[in-house]
Amino acid sequence: MLPRHERRRIAEIERGLSLQDPDLAHLLRESELPGRPRWGARTALGTLAAVAAVLCVLLGEAAGFVSAGLLATALLAGRDWWLSAA
Repeated sequence: MLPRHERRRIAEIERGLSLQDPDLAHLLRESELPGRPRWGARTALGTLAAVAAVLCVLLGEAAGFVSAGLLATALLAGRDWWLSAA
């Protein structure tokens, strides 16, 4: 939570915006931020790779465990990364 003085400053900015451009203030208040789906393909694949890593441990396959574990780590840890063309 923000400190009291920061919340007060944000409230002042909101009031100023409402006075200067009420239509924009209304639009911003009523709009929803675009969200990303919680279960994307990367998360599903990462979870599947983690399950495969556990199965490899149970079956005694060390190489399979290492590769599945690395894949799961890369997919799950990197699920918030976005690749962009520069």
